[in-house]
Amino acid sequence: MNRLQLTTFFLLLWFSLLFANEKSIVIDSMAIKNEKLVVSLHANGIFDEKLVSGLRQGLTNTFRYEIQLWEKRSIWVNNLITTHVREIKVYFDNWDKKFMIITPEEKRLTSSLATVKRFCTLVIDFPLVPRKDLSAKKRYFITIKLVQKPLSLQNYREIKNWLSGKARSLKLKDIGNSDKKEEKVKTGFLKLLLSVAGFGDKIISRKSEVFKVQGDLLIFEK
Repeated sequence: MNRLQLTTFFLLLWFSLLFANEKSIVIDSMAIKNEKLVVSLHANGIFDEKLVSGLRQGLTNTFRYEIQLWEKRSIWVNNLITTHVREIKVYFDNWDKKFMIITPEEKRLTSSLATVKRFCTLVIDFPLVPRKDLSAKKRYFITIKLVQKPLSLQNYREIKNWLSGKARSLKLKDIGNSDKKEEKVKTGFLKLLLSVAGFGDKIISRKSEVFKVQGDLLIFEK
């Protein structure tokens, strides 16, 4: 890492810490509905002006929610019961001048930023397991991890080449050959640089309180 790169990194780090918004996941509810354990949640602070600006400039954003149900054990390692993933992709369609939202259920075009935000930050009554698979004698908890990926692989490669001096513009697609060790150093620095600048992956997580199941009720431990 040369002096210019080092200076750039610390400047970006300073601005990132100075203007960073608090990001968090809030569990709104957990309940038994239609004979299934479901969870509702929302994410705070991830849908900012930088993200919207990036979308309008053509950067694809992926919001990946990883929701896991665990059995809490007092002595042994906690037991993972199930893992579910919900992924939402968003990009700006320059032809229609609208946002394209892609979910497992549908593809939707909308000009409403509020609609985009709702799809990307809100999960309602997400089913985890059938009620019959839960034991009244066991203790459980839920973990949630949100990974936000603001850059597509193609965008990432173009910017990597541009910063490493292989491309004169961000539109160049071809990647030249280079020494593997040198490439590894440059790629590592780029990932760090993009992360600090707000263009790398963002990860936030949340863990629920421990609970038991009694009939159709969840009893949470204090």
